[in-house]
Formats: sequence, C-alpha cells, structure tokens
Amino acid sequence: MDFKKIKEQLSDRKPISFLKIILSQPSEKDSIFTFSQTIENQFETNVNYLLSEETVSPEELSSWKKNGFLVVAQTIDGDYIAGIEKQTFVIPVSLYKSDIEIYDLTLSDFFISYSEGKIESQILPKI
Repeated sequence: MDFKKIKEQLSDRKPISFLKIILSQPSEKDSIFTFSQTIENQFETNVNYLLSEETVSPEELSSWKKNGFLVVAQTIDGDYIAGIEKQTFVIPVSLYKSDIEIYDLTLSDFFISYSEGKIESQILPKI
C-alpha cells in the first residue's frame, strides 16, 4: 500500500480520516496489517475480557477516546495499531500497558516510516 499517496489525500490528521482513505483502497492480501472499522469493537471487547491491573482498562480507553483515539489495524499476530492526531500506538494483543509502544507520528507518517524500515519495534515484525 502506498502510504505516501494516502497521506497526500488526507485533509486532516484524524485517525478516522486515515482509516476511511485506507478502506477506499484495494486491500493487499499479503499485508501484515488488516485495516477494518470492526477492529475497534474487537479491541474494546478484549479490553473488557482481559481486564487486570496490568492491562488497558475501560476507563483508560474512554479517556483516550476523548482525544480521538481509534484502533485502525491489526497485525497478523493480533497486535493493534491505533492513533490520535499526533501519535501512533502499537498495542500488543496481550494489552499489557507496559508493552505499549507510542510513536510521536501521525498514522500516515508511522506507516510510511514502518514501510521504509525506520520504526524500531519490539512488537512489529522487521521488514
């Protein structure tokens, strides 16, 4: 997927705008990311199901959503990619707060950097 072209189409930095443009593109069957509007619901279900002191809580999720937080993708390993206007979150499938990686990049810039091999992540596979 050409994330640079997607970035050019964005009129703002909102995660929902990014997701809408991504979903309007032909999907790539061999991609390590699955983009979907339903991943957000699955994430919320898992937050409630895996609830513990060490994992993301419904209260934290509610607080994040006030800043425009949206889960936009899931990896082939089940990890989540989410964002707000100026940050991207890589959240492990375990939802452990201590393992969440936060990048000071918009979603489009994050995916551009990742596709260029510039993201250092303990969660995402190396390209």
